[in-house]
Amino acid sequence: MNGPPILDGEFGQAHPGLLLGGRYRLQTPIGAGGMAVVWQAHDHVLARAVAVKLVAPTAAGNQHARDRIGHEARAAAALAHPNIAQVYDYGEMTTAGQTFPYVVMELVPGGTLLRRLSAGPVAPQFAMRVCAEIAAALAAAHAEGLVHRDIKPANVMLAPTGAKVVDFGIAAVVSPGGSGELDSEVLGTAAYLAPERLTGDAVQPASDVYALGVVLYLLLSGRSPWTSEDTRQTLEAHLHLEPAALPPTPGVPDHVIGLCNRCLAKDPLVRPSARETAEVLAGGAGMRVVNDEAHLPARTDPGPDPTVLIHRAPSSRPGAAAPPVDSGLRTELIPSPATPPNARTAYRRWLITAALVIVAGTGGAFWVHQLTTTDRDEPSWAGAPPAPAASATTSRGPGAPEATTSTRLTPVAPAATRPHSQPATSAGASVRASPTDPATPATTATPDETAPSTTPATEPTERTLSTVAGTVRANCPSPATAQILSWKAATPYKVQAVDPGPASAPTVTFKHGKTLLTMSVSCTNGTPTATTQQA
Repeated sequence: MNGPPILDGEFGQAHPGLLLGGRYRLQTPIGAGGMAVVWQAHDHVLARAVAVKLVAPTAAGNQHARDRIGHEARAAAALAHPNIAQVYDYGEMTTAGQTFPYVVMELVPGGTLLRRLSAGPVAPQFAMRVCAEIAAALAAAHAEGLVHRDIKPANVMLAPTGAKVVDFGIAAVVSPGGSGELDSEVLGTAAYLAPERLTGDAVQPASDVYALGVVLYLLLSGRSPWTSEDTRQTLEAHLHLEPAALPPTPGVPDHVIGLCNRCLAKDPLVRPSARETAEVLAGGAGMRVVNDEAHLPARTDPGPDPTVLIHRAPSSRPGAAAPPVDSGLRTELIPSPATPPNARTAYRRWLITAALVIVAGTGGAFWVHQLTTTDRDEPSWAGAPPAPAASATTSRGPGAPEATTSTRLTPVAPAATRPHSQPATSAGASVRASPTDPATPATTATPDETAPSTTPATEPTERTLSTVAGTVRANCPSPATAQILSWKAATPYKVQAVDPGPASAPTVTFKHGKTLLTMSVSCTNGTPTATTQQA
């Protein structure tokens, strides 16, 4: 059964037929991202299909990537809820003198919510149902004192039985006062980062609710709550700009629109709990909310609220979901400087201010590194058609690297070719912090019968552009806007930094030794072209 290795690098021993832990035989890779690869595998002990997440070959030497898989296994294993992908097992394999962890998870059939969004608008009932299920999953996690910290469409699977939240790789224990460990780095995805995540290091459930509010707004309106052209504007919007008013929508009760607005409140205390959010959205979608109290053990202390289980009405079905995308964006972790506890908030604010001011003044002396960008730019059905996926895989395993992004506020050398973005003219912006990202499992669901029909738009022209340092694949979502869909370094170069856009001139910087080569992509008459600059 053993086939030739299909992964490059030090971790090239992962191949179809490889047996892990004496019971899990790898079959085929079903998702890949910057830090992990997800395989479909067969469990010979229980005779069932499972998903196995392994460290990606490009991150084999990254201790942070290895630690994260173990952290995800422990975090998700503590949760039992129908809207959370289940963790079955954890193990380690040793090869070439190195130990690599792996986590065995439920194989979720279907695609991600992100891929469903890229196919076009969704019906209001579908939006409320899916977000109710996400909220129910969050309520279960919050009841156990765990905050997900990376809720976004890429981390939601659409299974036949309902939505399932995946990727607890950066989840953290609730800590309202902060941990004192994250001073200059914010883990998460910029478009979904709550304001308090950018100004302090407190870990609180309200941050997950804010991210869910962004997802709900996107599903109901087809656009982000803010209009922004780059990461700087996104962060600025989270901190200072109120979201554009969500207009009345046929089929969406006014109290659901009010709930969405509360979820996006700048003040965490104003936001509803995940439990309340689940109940309100379930009611709007015509679902039943079941408090599974009869199955809970008797307890003498009040304890947390019981988990909210949301049961789907018999006629309801999940929307269609296409296969996942490997965004491939990654960057190395840079240790946060030691800062006295009483200076943490001020230091974080200083870093953000520096990022906003210096980027505006120099066009690149300081920027927020983006580890992944699967969710960087939400699909918008009100303007240009969404860009096609960078790559298609057959499915995404639960927790597959679909695009966990973390935003990092880190000073870097000026990038002469980095484009200078003009301020957004609308009321909103989006920003990004230190990233991490995902993939999708086996079967593709049938399109939701209630989703409105749309006339497919002409897909932007894609081109593969090459240099001695590597290649990129890009398209033009609009005549003057380019977007980098995927990138790959050529030996011996490595990817140093990526700004995928959409923007007037998105860039990829490759590095070999002390040599930096930056590819800048622009669009002429809807066709991508590239220029390079070496430093």
